[in-house]
Amino acid sequence: MKRRGLWVVAATAVLVLVIVAAVGLNRAKDISAGNGYSALDLCSRTLVSGQSLELVRTRFVEPKVAQLPQIWELDIQPASVTVSTVLPGMSNPRTAIFRPGLGCTIVPPGTSVEDVRAQALTLAPELPADDRPWPLGEAQPESAALTEPMRAVIEQYAELLFSEQESALTTHKNTTALLVARDGKLVYERYAHELSREDPQLGWSMTKTLTAMIAGVLQKKGVVALDAPVGLPAWKGTPKESITWKQLLNMAPGIAWFEGYGGKSDATEMLFSQADQGAWAAGLEQTTKPGTVFTYSTGFTNIAMLRMRQLVGGSAQAIYDLYQRELFAPLGIRHGVIEPDASGTPVGGARGMLRPVDWLRLGQLLANEGAWNGAQIITPEHVQFMMAASPATTEYGGFMWREASPRIPAEQRAKLPDDMVWFAGHLGQFMVVIPSAKLIVLRMGVSVGGTMEHDLSRTQTFDLAAALSSP
Repeated sequence: MKRRGLWVVAATAVLVLVIVAAVGLNRAKDISAGNGYSALDLCSRTLVSGQSLELVRTRFVEPKVAQLPQIWELDIQPASVTVSTVLPGMSNPRTAIFRPGLGCTIVPPGTSVEDVRAQALTLAPELPADDRPWPLGEAQPESAALTEPMRAVIEQYAELLFSEQESALTTHKNTTALLVARDGKLVYERYAHELSREDPQLGWSMTKTLTAMIAGVLQKKGVVALDAPVGLPAWKGTPKESITWKQLLNMAPGIAWFEGYGGKSDATEMLFSQADQGAWAAGLEQTTKPGTVFTYSTGFTNIAMLRMRQLVGGSAQAIYDLYQRELFAPLGIRHGVIEPDASGTPVGGARGMLRPVDWLRLGQLLANEGAWNGAQIITPEHVQFMMAASPATTEYGGFMWREASPRIPAEQRAKLPDDMVWFAGHLGQFMVVIPSAKLIVLRMGVSVGGTMEHDLSRTQTFDLAAALSSP
């Protein structure tokens, strides 16, 4: 028996080494990032968006995390998803829990599921469906407002966006939604992969622009001033205390940051292993003079959300009520939420879960210079700040991308109006807003094989916007 036991141990050790070599896990620290990403994506897309586990796992998650599924151990419960590995000493489990009305939250090491579930929040009342035309109501697209040439162009690009040119799942665009608004009217709407209008979809970093709009609500109320220091208590008495709201929203606070989703990075460490994400990001080293260097960072957006929570009273309830009552409700946004971290702060850099028609409403609000149905939700000055070039770079404004971005090829930029701005998110979330053309184009999906700079869905979305904005 002893000899047999030794053989079993030896065989197991060899098997583990073979698996580790096969999947390229020479960097064990990447496992926690992969497990956290997988747990949260499985949770949000199945329990919030309502898609089937099999589809989400095989089409969206597994192709994104490479060979990690070969050593996965999944625990799928009615209100939680846990992903770990079978590797001894490197299981790195990550659990995402679902709470109705709040979406999914990663419970990182050192935090208990019970403590997070015990956080009491009174949810916003569900808005009744309104049968008026969009954007004020829920009526179907007004396709009759399209000319035949415009209709043909949209259908042409819709077929391109929803089709897959290659059989490999690792190169699929997985377009899930395409919507077009023209002259303040919803004129086109299409969904794929089991989804319908009523299903919230993850905007990833499109949430950053939403966070800038929440800051605009507080700016209108006199709580936030762009040229004033952010005022984070943890920064008092340090060089960071001089960082202004404008510098933070311009992604130029001078704080060190590495954004990346291919393994261990500041972004994945924060999103999948930290309970208070904004506080963790705020504690990183300052390396450059504020306002001088553009550094794209999910962490900076989470710092902004943390400070806004403090400014409205400090509780998770207070910041939830702010964006639900002061922004979502006036716009008629239904079933929307910014999924919170384990401390209860909305993850303002990445976790907006809104129906595509509601993401489109946010684009329309900016096109309206902050006005909505006779009310001024955000001041025109704040909208202009969001759209204007940062002193640190011409490609970015206030948590928003601009036409000048070199991430759009020069030949494509030449076809697009100068006033174009755009929301962008991981895996191919793109919303193009062109005020001069009264045009908004939204594409959502899971482009597992591309990056923002090299993504076929991005090229096709911007080509569609260029075609529709031409005289």
